[in-house]
Amino acid sequence: MDVRDGFGWRAAWRLAYLAERFAGASAARRVARGVGAVEGLTDRGVRRIALRISPRLAMANPGLVKVSPGWATQVVVRRQGVQLELDLRDNLQAVLYYAGRYEPAVQRFLRGELQRGDVVLDVGANIGVHALTVAKRLQELGGGRVIAFEPAADCLAKLTTAAERNGLQVEVVPAALGERRQHAALRADSRYDVADAGVRSLYGDGDVVQEVPVLRLDDWARENGLDRLDVVKLDIEGGEIAALSGAAHTLTRLQPRALLVEDKRADLSARLHAVLDELGYRPTGEELDHNALFRPAG
Repeated sequence: MDVRDGFGWRAAWRLAYLAERFAGASAARRVARGVGAVEGLTDRGVRRIALRISPRLAMANPGLVKVSPGWATQVVVRRQGVQLELDLRDNLQAVLYYAGRYEPAVQRFLRGELQRGDVVLDVGANIGVHALTVAKRLQELGGGRVIAFEPAADCLAKLTTAAERNGLQVEVVPAALGERRQHAALRADSRYDVADAGVRSLYGDGDVVQEVPVLRLDDWARENGLDRLDVVKLDIEGGEIAALSGAAHTLTRLQPRALLVEDKRADLSARLHAVLDELGYRPTGEELDHNALFRPAG
């Protein structure tokens, strides 16, 4: 869908380019952050900012003023209640910086869903955008447990640092989840900068970022005595079916009350739903920022 700016937003975002012309990239970034903070107050605005940033979608939306990749840098900021180090070459982190929020529907769901004592699993945790805010919410509620699976070393470092900086408890597992135990190549997406961590996967077509361990959740749960699981968020760029296959026993045994699974690929959606149906989970019909919500049948 072709999304276009009206006169007001076009003029506002062009101020960033004017600032760049007279005062450089740092000034442009500050102006763009100010404009983005206003546009990002609505969910629709957050989606528009994502379109302004994505190099893959730039040509599809020529009527939107884009965020220049030349403004990218490393910043330490407070977002969604936690202090984070962000690399603005990464789409996810850039959206969070400019819009002030990322996946706001997911954030609202998690905040409303969580209960004291919950055990939450974040698979594909990236830099901890959701894992950290979940840990903060559970801390406010009186306690709980957050387990974050993330294989990329740079993301792991930022997640661990952020948890320490914010005084939050997150158990970080430096591995990917799949249907069998192995080592595999974590690859970039050729359509994005190699530094864009949010689109890396075991199925990418870009450069190899690193070799990573792949575990079955069933093995990890048995080896670590996991005896409770309440909420699962699964977003691993097309690897969701393999991860669910390797988690079948754990999900059947512990039956978490909510599974939030990325479901944005039409070629995989039917099979994804079939796998979850076999595990006893049905879709609620809610779509939260390209994530489908499933709950136990009956």
